[in-house]
Amino acid sequence: MSWREKYKSKLCSYEEAARIVQSGDRFYTPTGLGEPSTAMIDAIADCRDNLEDIQYVSHLVFHPYKIFGPEYRETFKLISGFYSQLTMSQHTEGSSTYIPAQSSSIGYIAKKRQEIDPRQQGVIAQVSPPDDHGYVSLGLDLFSTRDLIDQADWLIGEVNPKMPRTYGDTHYPVSRFDHFVETDEPLFSPPLPEPSEVHRKIAENVVSLLRDRDCIQVGIGAVPGQISKLIADSNLKDLGIHTEMAPMGTRQLVENGIVTGKYKQTHPGRIVLSFAFGDQELYDFLGNNPMVEFYSASYCNSIPLLSTEKNLVAINGSIEIDLVGTICSESFGDAMRSGTGGQLDFVIGAYLSEGGRAINILPSTAKGETISRIVPFLTEGARVTVPRHYAQYVVTEWGIADLVPLDEKERALALIEIAHPKFRDELIKAAKKRLRF
Repeated sequence: MSWREKYKSKLCSYEEAARIVQSGDRFYTPTGLGEPSTAMIDAIADCRDNLEDIQYVSHLVFHPYKIFGPEYRETFKLISGFYSQLTMSQHTEGSSTYIPAQSSSIGYIAKKRQEIDPRQQGVIAQVSPPDDHGYVSLGLDLFSTRDLIDQADWLIGEVNPKMPRTYGDTHYPVSRFDHFVETDEPLFSPPLPEPSEVHRKIAENVVSLLRDRDCIQVGIGAVPGQISKLIADSNLKDLGIHTEMAPMGTRQLVENGIVTGKYKQTHPGRIVLSFAFGDQELYDFLGNNPMVEFYSASYCNSIPLLSTEKNLVAINGSIEIDLVGTICSESFGDAMRSGTGGQLDFVIGAYLSEGGRAINILPSTAKGETISRIVPFLTEGARVTVPRHYAQYVVTEWGIADLVPLDEKERALALIEIAHPKFRDELIKAAKKRLRF
């Protein structure tokens, strides 16, 4: 049977594909752009009367699946490795549980979970149409997808012609899949906030720390977007990119000759990443581009790999930081906002990199300048994302604090200098009380 015949024999409706899920199964959906359409997951939800004890493990969901509704909780247990704006309320409501997962270890955690709770496992992922050799591409999401597929008992591919083929470790033969369904929905493009004056000042401070030949990791958002713009307008040269998520403005950085990857230690001349979020211009640049290689986070975020890069610069956002340098980037107090993600992978990788710098960015205040993000102690219940002994540069709109060579008292004073002026006096009092000076 040719691959075309195999593909045709596996092609079916959403309702037919959904019937592969059996009671007691655990199934996964990929991160963001790799996640299946609403029609696919809703078809599984519609089978609830014939199912029981299903675990659904997701990561950064952007589709409003009806499986999240309260009427489905008896059948489907929801587990998240990273919350989105759409799903983070599930944590506070108690309708889902969070599994602590550093990006580089997700495949390992899935394997260990299967050991303590053996189940039939499945993966449902968006893929590109097959090429002339019968291979589909996972496209713009390799984050955990390949690790999970390699552990899966069944696999559904949702074929979307808008998903570009990509280079790297992204290809699977048609024969690996149990079912295919087809869609033609646009790829998700998150709305990006307009940068404020605070965002611009933070970006300027970050870019002042960059040097020629740096290899950078930076994500999405108002500050990262402004950082890319400032880099594009700078005199920096021969930068590399080894990142978890593709930076906005990557096309311009390459076309302006700023990003060449010439001095990268691993994958020289290549942009290495595990997934993408952005606009169509970014997706068009990343797709079918031999300069861009996608790998799973277990490889892309591997600390031993990252540590071999020279001048690795990790740029990540944070929610709050205490006076000794402990960083929370994933919860508002006890309420999960996002997840652990890959920040610590890259923080440690940059810490060990020759010439590396880990830059943790945050506005100095929140809620209309009514609260300080630099605090005496982390808010009760806050999850520690970066322990204080790995905290390096902290950047606000008020300046830069390099914590690495400082003792705890010196750290507190350095952080207070970049706090909002209206909170500095009370932070000094708190520092004297906490650190006894």
